[in-house]
Amino acid sequence: MKPTAASAVIAVAMAAAASAGGCRSGRAGEATPAPASGSTAQPAMTSSAARSSCGAQSDATEPPPRPLRRCFSDRPAWLDAPVASLLDRAAELFDDGDYAGALACAEEAARQAPRSVEAHHNRAISLMRLDRLDEARDAIALALALAPDDPETLEAAADLNINQLAPSVDRSALGLEYARRGSRHVGRSDRERVARLALLEGQALIDLGRASEALRRIDVALKAAPHFAAAVYERGVAQFELCRFEDARRTFEKVLAATPDHAHALYHLGLIEERLGNEAAAARHLAAASAADNKSFPLALEMSQGDFSTRVQHAVAELPDDIRRDLGGIKVEAADLPDINDLIAEKPPLSPTILGLFRGLPLDYSDRMVPSPAGRAGKGRAQPVSAGGGADPGGGRSSVPPSGDLQCDAGERTIVLYRRNLLRTVRDAAELDQAVTRTLLHEVGHLRGEDDGSLRDRGLE
Repeated sequence: MKPTAASAVIAVAMAAAASAGGCRSGRAGEATPAPASGSTAQPAMTSSAARSSCGAQSDATEPPPRPLRRCFSDRPAWLDAPVASLLDRAAELFDDGDYAGALACAEEAARQAPRSVEAHHNRAISLMRLDRLDEARDAIALALALAPDDPETLEAAADLNINQLAPSVDRSALGLEYARRGSRHVGRSDRERVARLALLEGQALIDLGRASEALRRIDVALKAAPHFAAAVYERGVAQFELCRFEDARRTFEKVLAATPDHAHALYHLGLIEERLGNEAAAARHLAAASAADNKSFPLALEMSQGDFSTRVQHAVAELPDDIRRDLGGIKVEAADLPDINDLIAEKPPLSPTILGLFRGLPLDYSDRMVPSPAGRAGKGRAQPVSAGGGADPGGGRSSVPPSGDLQCDAGERTIVLYRRNLLRTVRDAAELDQAVTRTLLHEVGHLRGEDDGSLRDRGLE
């Protein structure tokens, strides 16, 4: 099961991203930082300014009316400025960090030229900078309706869905398709946009649990822009997700050589050292990540293994009767971290940040039927999987041989919950209890033969 969007591990508000100048809000520790000096430039606002943003999810309440702001304050309100002048001024103000002014200019241009893709594009990226993400989504949708193959607008749409809106599988998938379409239509000579679009594809693929594919697209980004710092960082994330810990360590160390206080690289290095048993180094890196960005990486809740195990067993006792009947004779255990053998038993490997795992066969399995295994989100097709593995970052799936006799018996069925990973997703003991119960329900779904898609549809992603 994946942690919720509020978690400190998988989904927290991120630092500024270079993929389109946006912030990673989809998964904690996997944000794209702003590029260091000498790296690929930020995406250009249509005209001349950098476009995109880093912002929180917009407030659902109706905002109060805003004071009228004219693009050119020296002009009377009844006298319209030329559209070209409005768009040029919007770009200038955006470059200066005056996003409200840029929005005013873009809005005036859009009123005068309602079919101007540039005007709606610039409205959208200004709204993104102002954290008005729902309005930005509408503005981008309108721009794409007018010019569905415009690479700049496709890039902005991809960034909004992948990096800025509240994370979800659907938004990652939508952002991926926007980025792919942009990659098909961008000119090869526009190497910076080629790199940014390829990186956006890589980010979305990581979010979707497809890190192997992500690496290929990130390598395309780095080929187009070798000093693209954001792509270097995301390469480390993909390596980490694939359990290539030594490769990931070298990549994050390269990021830190350029940006010593890079919170997300520090955080991942802490996770790697923790997995390798280097507790002092892990604590040092995790504390440095928290000091650099406490909002994204607050220090984890502390709880002993014994206390955590007690809470897990208490949560099991509180489950509904039918679930406890299904758990009869099945081990429910607590562990510090996922065992590497469980992670790499799957192809591709499971994420090191999974919260729980189900080992074994579904309850209704027989040697005369081959149920669809609980595959990774988005696969949507049955395929045999090896023994001993979970599925997505939230939990395991039963392992089903393609044919023949049972390869393990019901006594080997086990659900494991991971203390350290779960503690990083919560702020207090009450939230931990909720997260434990939710993870148990996810793993029981796999015990009953459900795949990750059906669990996601039931709200148990």
